[in-house]
Amino acid sequence: MTLLAKRKPLLIGVAILILAIVVGQRYLFGKTADKSAAAKPNPLVSVTFTKTTDLPIEFSAQGHLVALNQVEVRPQITGVIRTVAFHEGDQIKAGQLLFTLDASDATAQMSRYNAQSAQIKAQLDDANRDYNRSKELVKSGFISSSAVTTSQSKVETLQAQLKAAAAEIESARVQMDHTRITAPISGQAGALAIHPGSLAQTSAASPLVTLMQMDPIGMEFSLPEQALGPILAARAAGQIKATLQTQDNQTAEGQLTFVNNTVNTDTATINLKASFPNAAQRLWPGGFAHITLRAGTSKGAVVLPPHAILEGPSGRFVYVVGSDNKATSKPVTLLRIQDGSAVLEGLKSGERVVLDGGQNLSNGSTVTIDNKGSPAQPTDKAGTKPA
Repeated sequence: MTLLAKRKPLLIGVAILILAIVVGQRYLFGKTADKSAAAKPNPLVSVTFTKTTDLPIEFSAQGHLVALNQVEVRPQITGVIRTVAFHEGDQIKAGQLLFTLDASDATAQMSRYNAQSAQIKAQLDDANRDYNRSKELVKSGFISSSAVTTSQSKVETLQAQLKAAAAEIESARVQMDHTRITAPISGQAGALAIHPGSLAQTSAASPLVTLMQMDPIGMEFSLPEQALGPILAARAAGQIKATLQTQDNQTAEGQLTFVNNTVNTDTATINLKASFPNAAQRLWPGGFAHITLRAGTSKGAVVLPPHAILEGPSGRFVYVVGSDNKATSKPVTLLRIQDGSAVLEGLKSGERVVLDGGQNLSNGSTVTIDNKGSPAQPTDKAGTKPA
């Protein structure tokens, strides 16, 4: 008998022992895993209850102050600046003289057109006399009727020339007026782009000066399109009010003056504008500000703490916990965040909603409620719990 034959029973025994150990470990580990799976607790959550309340409808936004009326002052004719009748930053009144241009060319044209008009008028007077005389002579038979026609044509030609001369005189007068540039509106003057002796050109890229109306002053801002309905309703009822606050805590009360005629499809927002009194000129165009619009009162608004609302691929939703402690997802529409509460559509008063722990849930999960962190169920005015 060989050595291998002698050891063969021993090797078989060792193999059987190893196999028994592996099978035993797998059995034991499987039991432990089953026990662990069976012992896995339900997700622990805290809940709150929706409630209804009468809330003032408020919308807040940020934006920049703008001049409600501003004008870029530009020359109507090309000419050399002779005088500047104001200083940068001055308060300008409508009709105030701002600039004068060199008027020598316009004056020369006016003189030439007046002289031409006088010459044509003298010729017309002479032609009228000839025409009247020819009408008398044709009656006596001294001249033919064709001579009268010629005299009449000459009179009509000179009359047309006199009208053209009058139009040229009026054009020269307009040119003369354009040498005096006055303010079209009242406002504050900006920086001067030109000085006496400079050439003012009608095709220049920059205006001579920009005037901005400072009182009242406006603010441009935008709000989500969901705000459009309440704002239009409040404006129609005369209930809308606007409050502005600047970065240095200056405040002003004003009114909504403009709602754009279309919703921006890229951002789902609507552009608006409000105006505010600014007699003391504490508010400056271009400044950053915060605005609050008050649009009446929302009766029976459903509110929740904002962090109870979750965001998913299909939009915003909450988990509503039923009497069997199963959490069901429910889509909601967030109207606005106001006074630390989320104003919603899609829920009723008294529904039990997951407040904390919703990130770990799936639709239909059975939950364990942390009563210590869960607020008491709300009651109505009679003191009873809602159904």
